[in-house]
Amino acid sequence: MFPLNSPTSIASGCENSRTEEGVSRGKRKAIKPPHDHNPHDWDSADYVADWAKGQDRKEAYRAQPFTVLADTVPYDKAQPIRILDLGAGYGALTQFLLERFPNATAVCQDGSEEMANLGRERMRDFAGRFEYVICDFSRHGWRKLVPGSYEAIVSSIAIHNVNNPNKIRGIYEKAYTLALPGGCFLNFDRHHPPIEDQMKWLRGAGFKEVQCFWQDDNRALFGGFKKRSR
Repeated sequence: MFPLNSPTSIASGCENSRTEEGVSRGKRKAIKPPHDHNPHDWDSADYVADWAKGQDRKEAYRAQPFTVLADTVPYDKAQPIRILDLGAGYGALTQFLLERFPNATAVCQDGSEEMANLGRERMRDFAGRFEYVICDFSRHGWRKLVPGSYEAIVSSIAIHNVNNPNKIRGIYEKAYTLALPGGCFLNFDRHHPPIEDQMKWLRGAGFKEVQCFWQDDNRALFGGFKKRSR
């Protein structure tokens, strides 16, 4: 059963986000983080380290949507689920989920080896429970480099960087093929492209019960579920 009617989901849903079941209207006022977006140089170890330090200052702003995301994953937290984190970066979301799903393992996909090196260092306490796959999800063929299938596919402030609606739609289509029946895809990202458009693309990819679970002025958590096989 998908957790569409959990108290967390309803209280944190996006206002005026239309789903297949109707309209979910959220009441919770979210904390608004600062956002400075300079050009990225993911191949530079120094740049990546400095960027990550800046993200650390925003950790408090991520706690609420990360918690909603974890609570929306449709599995008991004791289950040994497999997680795929798309655009995982240094692993902030991966680490959050591995803490809350103590028997889970994760594959962190990212296009930057320097970011992966930082992630391996930061998540050394979880050694043996995660691995990195280096590939660029904006390029054709990345799906073939990601092994296996997953109960939970997630992403955090990453996919919007592709900045191409057709490529983002393609990422969602590939995510559907990577999700196990009964699994989910949950994306915490910026309002670009418009969330309504992105939810439409998720439905087009095959995901069911697509909706927005949480939002503030700049970011939203939205996603859907893959129907179980009969």
